[in-house]
Amino acid sequence: MNEVQKGLSIGGVQGHNRRAILAALQDMGACSRKELSVATGLDQATITRAIGPLVDDGVVEEVGLVRGGRGRRSISLSFSGSGRYILCLRLQRRSFSIGAFNLRGEIVEFAEEAISRESLAKETFAEITKLMDRFIAKLDRVDGIGVAVPGPFLERDERVILMTESPQWQGFDLIPELRSRYPDVPVHSTHDAKAAALTEWRHHARAAGARVLLYLSAGQGIGSALVVDGQVYRGAQGLAGELGHTSISVDGPICKCGNHGCLELFTSRISLLRAIREQAKEAAGSRLTPDANFSEVLEAYGNGDALAVQEVNRVARYLAQGIVNCINFTNPDLVVIGDEYTGFGQAFLDEIKAHVKSAVLPSIYVTVEIELSRQTEDTVLRGSFLDVLAQTHLGSPRNMPRGLAERASG
Repeated sequence: MNEVQKGLSIGGVQGHNRRAILAALQDMGACSRKELSVATGLDQATITRAIGPLVDDGVVEEVGLVRGGRGRRSISLSFSGSGRYILCLRLQRRSFSIGAFNLRGEIVEFAEEAISRESLAKETFAEITKLMDRFIAKLDRVDGIGVAVPGPFLERDERVILMTESPQWQGFDLIPELRSRYPDVPVHSTHDAKAAALTEWRHHARAAGARVLLYLSAGQGIGSALVVDGQVYRGAQGLAGELGHTSISVDGPICKCGNHGCLELFTSRISLLRAIREQAKEAAGSRLTPDANFSEVLEAYGNGDALAVQEVNRVARYLAQGIVNCINFTNPDLVVIGDEYTGFGQAFLDEIKAHVKSAVLPSIYVTVEIELSRQTEDTVLRGSFLDVLAQTHLGSPRNMPRGLAERASG
């Protein structure tokens, strides 16, 4: 028996049109009603009817005139630069950061705080909400909260199942706790590498003509994400992209995930610092000390310090092996390496590319571009903002504070 296709009510059609207009505005930035009409396929009368309530509700604003065909001038539209905001949290193993974005994607508040190795999850959560409360007190209206976390993270269940070096988060229901704390604001969660990959796709890969982007997040942890024709591949439970927990040495040390020789064991910032600190006392020709921090390692590598070069190049070789495995399995045409390791610069990238080239068929290697991220901001926070903006029903009763929504529906 054929399944009957359900139609849309008038409200459903209006909601669909509104989402199409907002998606086009997000893609194009400031543009005219006519440009929105062309991009969405909606006639200009429909665009005008839909834009009116969005302007009234402070979602969209008129920002000036643009010159159109035949010398005509049109009013340019843009997301509002004030009044409505999205709050994004990035949780890492040793720190958390929070950014407040206006609807244009401009960051208006930012703060980052360290997490002590001894801190319990509930203590860190209290610090997170204390900072969030401070941000919210300054903002007129928060339309959504985005949360980006390391993996393995089951996006379908919104549950952190393992955070290496930070076991306190296992069993702590971060997302439900945030929803309980902020019941009137939609909370959306995602894996940090997927968030960063979304940023890379929107701000670089798409313009470069890539069809398949492999994003590699390399820093406190190792993660990855695959973007195919603009869509982040998530897998059956949202677990796709756990490159850090793929084995590059079946006889290697056991990982907290249960596997042996996981890539993250050899390549994370934590493991890199541990290796350097253990050798610093005995290493000849190195200025690094047993208390060296990551900033000092970055500087030492740039200055050709023997110990830094030795250990960072070792990390590059291991990361290259992970990339080789991904190239052979997923066939990307663009690989972007992001997060903290971009600070090692061109020499680090050249080391990775040399190892990849030696391990991949020549006819395949020439079809793949391997680059360091060109973004100058936190791509995870930016991607979390994009994720929330795409899912939040701006201008609809469902996204109004509870009292307003009840009055609107009545």
